Amino acid sequence: MGTSSTASLPGAEEDQEPRSVSTSRDALWVSGARLVSQLCGIGTLLIAARVLSPADVGVFAMVSSAVLLQSKIAEAGWSEYLIAAPHDRELPGTVLYCALTSGLAFTILGLIGLAVSLVWLAPTGSIFVTLLLLMATIVPGTFIICQSGVLVRGRRLRELASYQAASEFLGLLVTTGGLLLGWGIVALAAGRCCVVLVALLMSTGFARWLPRFEFHLTTAREALAYSTRLLASRLMQFAQSYGAEFLIVFFIGAAEVGLYRMASRIVGAVTELISEPVRMLAWSYFSRQQSATGSGAEGLSRLMGLIMAATAFAALPVFMGLAVISEQLVSVLLGVQWLAAAPVLILLAAARGIAVIQMLNEPVLSIIGRVALLPRLNMLFTATSLACLAIAGWIRPDLVNIAVAQVVAAALTTSVSLYFLQRGTGFRWPSLLRRILPAGLGACVMVGTVGLALHMAGGSLHLPLVDLFMGVVVGGLAYVVIAWSSGRALMAELNHVTGAQ
Repeated sequence: MGTSSTASLPGAEEDQEPRSVSTSRDALWVSGARLVSQLCGIGTLLIAARVLSPADVGVFAMVSSAVLLQSKIAEAGWSEYLIAAPHDRELPGTVLYCALTSGLAFTILGLIGLAVSLVWLAPTGSIFVTLLLLMATIVPGTFIICQSGVLVRGRRLRELASYQAASEFLGLLVTTGGLLLGWGIVALAAGRCCVVLVALLMSTGFARWLPRFEFHLTTAREALAYSTRLLASRLMQFAQSYGAEFLIVFFIGAAEVGLYRMASRIVGAVTELISEPVRMLAWSYFSRQQSATGSGAEGLSRLMGLIMAATAFAALPVFMGLAVISEQLVSVLLGVQWLAAAPVLILLAAARGIAVIQMLNEPVLSIIGRVALLPRLNMLFTATSLACLAIAGWIRPDLVNIAVAQVVAAALTTSVSLYFLQRGTGFRWPSLLRRILPAGLGACVMVGTVGLALHMAGGSLHLPLVDLFMGVVVGGLAYVVIAWSSGRALMAELNHVTGAQ
């Protein structure tokens, strides 16, 4: 309980400058923890790909997704409620015990489902143990998010980042050891249990929020209503991330889910590296533009065109390059047994490349006062994606066909994004296309150069690692030359516009 009172103490005026520096450092800590989490997640998948079959990975993907859905529902809103609680009052212990009750309820629900599956589906021993281990993380997960809320509320982001990075790294070690010892998919569940256990101990040690048991009905109702409002958003995010996998296992099978999961994870990791800088720059530039005097609609329109063109310069070569070296990348990272994932990786990279402009939806629509559109757009995009996938699976239940549906969904949703971005900022299509054209042509030349180099060397090398290295180096050099010659004017104009503001 002492944590809440300490967190609410306002700093003295003379401490404002050090606090500003501390905030910047905290942001770096959080970014570093996110990077560690991404690397550990990718490392886990790569090691699992070397030890497990696509079918095993697919089975774990479905099992873990089912439990993750329960966790998302059980955890929704409690942390946010604590963060938003008034700082002049003591944190209500009722919220913690409501969260734990929610986690316990969904754990019991999962155990009932597991009991039913034993009768009707007769799962193997490894699947049964995996489910038990994963369901054991639901209740601790609700406790952890409450401790996280206390840390965020007190601006103690370094502690938050520390336990997140440490737990993910130790989980990776446990998963790797289990896989090498032959535990199969149980090793993945054991790694997840390690992550939760370490996070539980460290977050509790940092936050030290262990209130006496109390239950006030008014507080419980208010917290539950707050949690319910956030639940719809969480469910949409879950459907966007995992809806395709559920549809794939329904139409095709578990092995195809494993192939899709690996291809999607590789493309997703690359997307993360691009999306975060793009969002941060967009937030920064557009917020400056809105606060600038005399910039007006013309300045907003011009800045929008420049940001979109810069995003295309950053993203198009990455996604197109990822597609052209897909076979070499899959062979080196995952192994030859996963080569069937290469066509899926190509199509998913194309889908992410088409949808790259959607990264600007949140910062732009928020800054221009159209934030109410965001949940509606997310709902529309999720429904469109799932509808395209369902139609593709119904027409022809094939993994490549499912991936093609993602490309179609990306094209449709990006069209909607561009419509609302154009209405909100008034950017001009001729000017935008003129700025983006060099990026597209440069990416095409880069792809052609890499393809030619791989074709000329493929007959003699037959070494995926050498081919991959050569493709990355040749493609990188080709695009650097093109970007230097055609992108300098764009960056100079962007620097001029943002610097003038």
